[in-house]
This record gives sequence, structure tokens and C-alpha cells, in this order.
Amino acid sequence: MSPQVRSNETALRPAPAPPPRTRTGRFVYRAPPIVNKFIVVVVLVVVAMRLDIDQGVTVGAVACVALFPVWFPVLRQYWGARLLLLGGVVAIGSGIWLAALSAPTHDTSLGQALGAIAGLVGLLAGVGFVLWARTVLPDSQIAIWYGVGILLGVSPSSELYAANPWRFGYSVALTILLLGITLQLRRRWLELAVALLLTVVATVTDARSTFAFMLLTVLLVAWQMRPTRPTRGKSALRALLGLGVLALIVFNVIQALILDGALGEATRQRTLAQLEETGSLILGGRPELTATIALMQHQPWGFGVGTAPNPQDILAAKTGMAAIHYDPNNGYVDNYMFGGHVELHSIIGDFWAGFGIPGLLLALIILVLIVRSIGKHVSSNTASAVLLYLGIKAVWFMFFGPFFSSSVLLVLVLGLLITRKAPAATDAALLRPAALRPALVRLRR
Repeated sequence: MSPQVRSNETALRPAPAPPPRTRTGRFVYRAPPIVNKFIVVVVLVVVAMRLDIDQGVTVGAVACVALFPVWFPVLRQYWGARLLLLGGVVAIGSGIWLAALSAPTHDTSLGQALGAIAGLVGLLAGVGFVLWARTVLPDSQIAIWYGVGILLGVSPSSELYAANPWRFGYSVALTILLLGITLQLRRRWLELAVALLLTVVATVTDARSTFAFMLLTVLLVAWQMRPTRPTRGKSALRALLGLGVLALIVFNVIQALILDGALGEATRQRTLAQLEETGSLILGGRPELTATIALMQHQPWGFGVGTAPNPQDILAAKTGMAAIHYDPNNGYVDNYMFGGHVELHSIIGDFWAGFGIPGLLLALIILVLIVRSIGKHVSSNTASAVLLYLGIKAVWFMFFGPFFSSSVLLVLVLGLLITRKAPAATDAALLRPAALRPALVRLRR
């Protein structure tokens, strides 16, 4: 199979993990393969459906935590997985400590604190479960079943769904599902065709960011289909630099298309208003970024889980937003962003606000894991359309997406994108009888 056709799921499988020490772990470890596959499918669907129990706890998160003895031993086979888990544990401790530190000057909510902790625990446990699931099912099937779960979890009763059912209902689920099916079929031309179709759909559904994600995905899939020389050196860093340049070009092209009315008059008017107000499409569409920067300067150590901002904090954030000529005196800022909590509409911002500097470092670890994996896959021409779409969307969420609504997708993104460690050459050598003979001779002497 040529490099252009290979996907990440054809990579070398990790070595089997050692038998777990708990009863649950031993049961799953010794179960027939069909039982493990059934567990994986059910839990993937339940996690993606996001069935709430209480205080941010979901059925899927509970299932993943219960399966901790099964997936924890597998983490050592994936690059950065144990660091991610450790960073999450430290961040939770930091969030609790900061909340206690902020209590004399800020109101706190135990329910919101538990919800923030439950959300991060669910993310870490979910990623661990998906990493174990990759030893049971191919990546394509994991994406398919997760897409099914997101589709089953769509709520037609929401206001956003009523305004735009495709954009706020079925877009993400069907994109993951369809691209997962093309990955299962292992046909690059089919991946490209489906990605092109989804790009066209985005143009007529007032979805500027989705259009950008899909256009980048199409270009990268097409790039990997080019003829290459097997002896040519490949660099993940060079691939990432190329991706950065390509993203900048795509951004400027899309902005020009929008202003020309290619994505509809409503999108054009909204974009034009944001440009006139702030001078930037990014800042106009996501003014929360300036609030985040202002708050980081105002209180660098963060706030803590469940901590509500006081009037001084809100004033600092609004001052930062007003600096880009955005009027922060509105219901969105007063109620959504700072209505008894801190919501900065970005994973990096939310992690910093809730968990402090360790939370910020955790967000950076996540960002490095995603970007590193994309670079490695693109440089080796093994990046599938579904992985590219997920990775690009996740990078956007790190800067411009709230953690609560992004966490379900982030579980799948990290679970599929974290790369497996290559088996050590020394371990392979020790398995060869010829390599054992000199050692046996020395022992006999």
C-alpha cells in the first residue's frame, strides 16, 4: 500500500499491556475479543451522547472512570499520555487551592466547582479509554461509533438548533461519521470527495469556521495524494510550518470570499459589522480573547474552580474588551461570561481561570500533543481526513471554544491523535535468539 493511501490506523500496534491487578481489569483483560469490542462500542456511544447525571457528571465519564484499571496500563504505550494525566491531577489540586485562596474576596459555588472538576476528570478518563479502545478497534471504527453517539445526543429542542439545525445539530456528528466511513474504506479519493461535499454544505449554512476547517482538510488530503519519492526526507516541523502558512492563506481567502458575498448576504453583513467594530475578523468574532488577556494581567494566578468574578475582575475584563472598540455592556458579557462564573470561551482561558497556572500548562500540553501529531501524520502522508478535521477543529477550540461544549470532541481528538511510541530497538533485539546467546555464554562463565 502506498504512503498516500496508508492511514494512521495502519501503524504498528502497541505491545500488549501487562495484566491489570484489579478484578475489573483482569476480567476485561481476559474476556474474549468480542466482549471487549462490545464494551468499547457501548462506552464510546455513551460518552459521545453526553448523558448528564448531575453537577456536570455524565454516564460516559462514570463508565470511563470505572474502567480506569483497564486503560491506565496502556498509557505508557502512547507519547505524552501519562504526562497529560499527571498534568490533569495537578491542575485539579491547583483549582481547589485557588478557590480556597480566593474565597475571602470572591463568591464561590460548590456546584460549579464540582462541575469543573467533573468535566476535567471526564476528559482525562475519556481520553484514556479511547487510547485503550485503539488496541481493540481500528481508529476508523472508533470515529464511526463516536459519530453515532454525537448524532444520538443531538437535542432538537435547543434554540440554536431551531435557528440552524445543520450548524448546531448534525454538522459535527455527520462529518465525523462520514469521514470515519471513508477512513474505514481506505480510499483517498473518497475521503477527498466527501470532504469537498461537506465544504460545499458549509458554504450554504452560514458556518464560517466549519468552512475554513473543511477547506483546510480538503487541501491537506489533496496534498498527501501527490506523488512523492520514498527516499525524500520528511520533517514534522517543516510540515507544521507549511500548515501555518497554509492556514494564513486560507484565512485571508475565506475573508475575501465572505466579503464578496460567496457565503451569503447574512454572513457578509455579520462579518462586515465585526470588521468595522474591531478592525479584525478574529477579535470581532471572539472578543473574549481580549478579556482573557486583560484578566491574566489583572490576576495572573487565576481564580479557582467555582469562583465567581468580583466587580474589579469584571471591570478589568470589560476594559480589555473596550480597548478593541467592542461594547462589553451587554447581556452576553454580563450573563454568559461573568454571570456568577468565569467563562472565557476558550479551553486555554477556561483552564487558566479555573485551575490557574497548572491549568494553563495542561492546556499547552494538550495543544502540543495535537499539533505534534498533526505534523507527524502530514509529514508522513498518513493523515486521514477525519483526523485532520478533528485536529484543526481542536486547535481552534483551544483558543476560541468553551471547554464545556468542546470537551466531548476533545476526548475523541486526543484519543485518536496521541501517537503511539515506537517499540525500542533493544526490546526487539532481545527477542531474537541470536542476541541471547552471548549473554547466556557470559552467564555460564
